[in-house]
Amino acid sequence: MHRLRLALFGIAVALAFTGVPVLAAGGEHGLEQVLIESASTPAAHKALANHYRAKAAEAREEAERHRAMAKSYGGTKLAVAESQRKHCTDLAQSLDAQAKLYDELASGHETAAK
Repeated sequence: MHRLRLALFGIAVALAFTGVPVLAAGGEHGLEQVLIESASTPAAHKALANHYRAKAAEAREEAERHRAMAKSYGGTKLAVAESQRKHCTDLAQSLDAQAKLYDELASGHETAAK
């Protein structure tokens, strides 16, 4: 979450120099929406690309954390442990897919920044 806040702060700072009204945003998601809607300069697109790269990294870290938890549930035949292992494994796969989508968004904004 710390990286995400830093990325959003960086985007806000970058857009402050472009004259984009960032104060109209309501919270983290509102700020992200304003930034997406107002991205019209290479700097704004680069800032969004950095933001999405940070979100991808967070998703990957969370996926690794869940893979580690899944391993801790291994080696036992308790039904609840198997259920928790499956939950963690499924969540890790979902987070991997989410990270890939964030990477694709970042790539799009990197292209727009050129």
